[in-house]
Amino acid sequence: MKFKLYSAIIFVFILFGIGCEDILQEDVYSQLGPENFLQTETDAIALLNSVYAIRNVASRDPWLLEELPTDLMIQRGGGLRGLAQPLEDFTWDSGFGFLNTAFNTSYNVISRANVVLDEVPNIDMPEDRKRVILAEARFLRAINYTYLYNFFGPVPLVTTSDVTPEDRPSRASSEEIAQFVESELLAASEDLPVTASEFGRATWGAALAMLSRFHLNRKNWEKTAEVAEMIIDSGEYSLFEGEHRTELFAFGNENNSEFIYVHEYLPIDGFGFDLLAHIVPPGYQFEAPPKENFAAQYQTLSNFLNSFHPDDERKDAIITEYINTSGELVQLGEDNARSLKFPEDLSATGRSMGNNYPVIRYADILLHRSEALNEIHGPNQESVDLINEVREAAGVPLYSLSDFASSEAFRDSILAERGWEFFTEALRRQDLIRHGKFIEYAVERGKSASDHHVRYPIPQQQMDRNPNLQQNPGY
Repeated sequence: MKFKLYSAIIFVFILFGIGCEDILQEDVYSQLGPENFLQTETDAIALLNSVYAIRNVASRDPWLLEELPTDLMIQRGGGLRGLAQPLEDFTWDSGFGFLNTAFNTSYNVISRANVVLDEVPNIDMPEDRKRVILAEARFLRAINYTYLYNFFGPVPLVTTSDVTPEDRPSRASSEEIAQFVESELLAASEDLPVTASEFGRATWGAALAMLSRFHLNRKNWEKTAEVAEMIIDSGEYSLFEGEHRTELFAFGNENNSEFIYVHEYLPIDGFGFDLLAHIVPPGYQFEAPPKENFAAQYQTLSNFLNSFHPDDERKDAIITEYINTSGELVQLGEDNARSLKFPEDLSATGRSMGNNYPVIRYADILLHRSEALNEIHGPNQESVDLINEVREAAGVPLYSLSDFASSEAFRDSILAERGWEFFTEALRRQDLIRHGKFIEYAVERGKSASDHHVRYPIPQQQMDRNPNLQQNPGY
């Protein structure tokens, strides 16, 4: 299924990207319009696949925006060091290049989704297939507005492909973005299948799960609890059952009941997952070489590593020593452990792995409802039971309701649990901001962090293109 989906995506890139030099000069295949494209169901699917083809989670820049300013990791070595240092030091500004990449990536998805939503209704094809294609496009557009909102706050709300370079939309309000995201994900969920036709496509559960996360980060506790309960009660998802918690991410276990929505990757340049090349230490002995090992290295902080319970199986995904290619045992030392949560793809060569990267999984939904119920009612048995489901899967001692004297005590436990459960999954910054710890923890690490850093600035290139954009306070 993965290769079927990606072969279609590659076809779309070829279709839109190949020029006509030296090939059939009389037919310009790269110039597509209503007269020679968007006529059939096959065209509609190809267009939708072009939306899926753009990745904005687990690609380098957005991933670093979520993880590097937190208490989980640092980056050292290579040419990336100077580029990424502002994220670690809280010295980024509107000219920071990673921000423009994240901004453009999400709007590219939105733009392509808008084309699907504007053009596919006019195609003569079975109505049931059309509804699903349109729902998938609405889902992809909506979640990219959640990504933009997470980084920048409210942004321009563009919902049509009928735009020109002269259009200069201003920023929507927070409430307008929230209403749009909620209505779009709810509407998409009504037409999306419970089980995807191909793994990696949007489903009913994916739409509701991403809506639950959006409500959670906006502290809409009642709605978070309600949507998370719908997913839990559906019985469609469950925590992965393996001999060890780290097996959840093993290459052969990627299509499992815990992963609600994933980004799929192939061991092909341009379609691959290259996180491992940044994580493994120098001279790391790959099981199936040849593979690349970048000089720019992502390192796990010792304070985080030491916070795990000794019995926590999730900690086993982090290595503190290794045997190098010379057969020597190397101790990694302080602030230099490595998260191998996403292990080596034995079929891959070079830098590009075929690992699936979970955007959202069932453990997250359990903790959504647990956190929301605590905020609504204070410590309660259901919240404890939900967090214990995650802890039991990890092999650590379970909590009792009597362990929590206040909602604040339970809140601290939820934040800690989310760190242990979701490290290397691009969620830590969001969690710290929601819990009011993002700036506090950064200051404790000696960073010059201020309250305005909970949002990134609108990229200067976007400000220059659109004079109607207003910059975030503090920048």
